[in-house]
Amino acid sequence: MIKAMIFDMDGVLIDSVRTGLQVRKQLLANYGVDLDTVPDPQGEGHRAASLKTLLTSVEKHSGVHVDHEEFKQLSQKHMYQQLKNSGAAADPALVSLLKELRRHDILCAITSSSLQESVDNKLKILGIKPYFSVIITGSDAQEHKPHPEGYLLTLAKLRLSPNQCIIVEDTKTGVEAGLAAGCRVIGFTQYNPSRETLEGTIANIAHWHDLTYETLVKLDTKS
Repeated sequence: MIKAMIFDMDGVLIDSVRTGLQVRKQLLANYGVDLDTVPDPQGEGHRAASLKTLLTSVEKHSGVHVDHEEFKQLSQKHMYQQLKNSGAAADPALVSLLKELRRHDILCAITSSSLQESVDNKLKILGIKPYFSVIITGSDAQEHKPHPEGYLLTLAKLRLSPNQCIIVEDTKTGVEAGLAAGCRVIGFTQYNPSRETLEGTIANIAHWHDLTYETLVKLDTKS
C-alpha cells in the first residue's frame, strides 16, 4: 500500500528546466564554451544533468576548467532571479494534490540532483515547502541520477520500503534512478510537451489535474 509520494524538483514541481538550461548556456558562454557543442553523456540535452555532471562534461570535451563553486553561486543567483521575474508559481492542481495527499496521510518528499540552496530558492518561490517531510538534494548525495543514491537516502529518511513509495519524474535519467532504487515511477510531461511517454513507468501524466488520490490508489493497486 502506498505511504509516500516522492517528487523530483526541476521539471516536476516547477517549470524550470528551460530557464535553467538557458542560464547555464549564458554563463558558460562567458567562459568561451558553447554548451550546444558539448556532448551530453545522459542523452537528454543537458536538461537532466547535475552541476557536477555538467561541468565535468564541459571540461572533458572543451578543455575549459570552470570553478564549481563560482559557477554554482552564479547559476543559483541568475536562476532565482529569472524564475521570479517570469512569475513562476506552483500549479494550483499540484497544490490541490498535495493537500489531498496530506488529508489521506500520504507522506510527501523531494529528491533532486539540484544543490540545496537551489532547491530552497525554488521552494521559496512556490510556497509549498511545508507539504514535504523529507527533502534530499544534490548536496546530500555523492552520486547523482541515474544513480539511485538520492532516492535510497529519501527512503531511509522516510523509513519506508520501495514498494510503499511512488516517484514522479520527468526525465529518462530520473526514471532510471527511481527504478534502480526499487520504486515505481510515474512519468510527468507537463513541462516537456515534446515528450509523450517515459519508458519503465507505471503511468505517464500530462498535467497535474490528471493525478488525484483516487487515480493514485488505482495505480498502486494495479501495479
